[in-house]
Amino acid sequence: MRPCGSLKRYTAVFLAILSALVLSGCNNEIKPGPNDVVVIGDNTPVPATAAPTPDASLTPEPTEIPTDTPAPTEAMQNPTGRVIYLTFDDGPYKYTDEVLDILASYNIKATFFTIGEQIQRYPEQAKRIAAEGHCLACHTQSHEMDICYKSVDAFVGDIAKWRQTVINAVGYDAGAYVLRFPGGTTNTTIGGRKGRDPFVSAANNAGYKVFDWNMGINDRWLAGNTEGLPKIDYFWKSYLETYALFKNTTPLILIIHDTEPVSVELLPRIIEDLLAKGFSFGTLDQVNNNYLM
Repeated sequence: MRPCGSLKRYTAVFLAILSALVLSGCNNEIKPGPNDVVVIGDNTPVPATAAPTPDASLTPEPTEIPTDTPAPTEAMQNPTGRVIYLTFDDGPYKYTDEVLDILASYNIKATFFTIGEQIQRYPEQAKRIAAEGHCLACHTQSHEMDICYKSVDAFVGDIAKWRQTVINAVGYDAGAYVLRFPGGTTNTTIGGRKGRDPFVSAANNAGYKVFDWNMGINDRWLAGNTEGLPKIDYFWKSYLETYALFKNTTPLILIIHDTEPVSVELLPRIIEDLLAKGFSFGTLDQVNNNYLM
């Protein structure tokens, strides 16, 4: 056995060498070579350069609601800043899938003002609207004037029922806080512009922005077709006339009904015309304030 003094000497030398190595490692990181091994948490040695090989067949299923890529800003979409908001009312309906196919073919998004009772009839179309990145907006649960406009409280209640219907149909709260009044905010049931303020305020207090429109194809006002034109010609004429009146308005909001087959037939022609005029397309959840006619 070595004397105690020798043991102390060897211990002191060992600690000095160890200290020097630690200090050296702070300035010169030691990286494992290709033939070295590293030890992971369960003490299993693995090659230092080992890396998993990607396998396309092992793509995991999503565990949460997917988040769409943020929509480009208006400036990114169109350097001229000319944006139009394409809106569809009163659906979803059996023609909504065709509308969505057309929009997808042009890679543009729109706002769908949906009725809760229609969502209950066509839940798959409501799911598709949300899944494809469109604005799933509120047009009340009932769309019945004597129900939703019975009082301000009744109005707020009808909107709340719409939201619950969306949750039930889509599986999560996919509804945007964007609202269009049945008949618009100038409808006579609430007293037009003079009577709408309490209803608009109640909607805003519930978190909703309210939007009327300024362009249309009159596919809900066939009485205006005094010349007896075929529907598609009357709708096109109405589109051109309202564009001429409101083309410099901001925001420019076009109303179409996805419950009318002739409107759907005309949709590609309208989109082509707007593209030729230099417009890009936005959704109304991107607009910060109410727009009331």
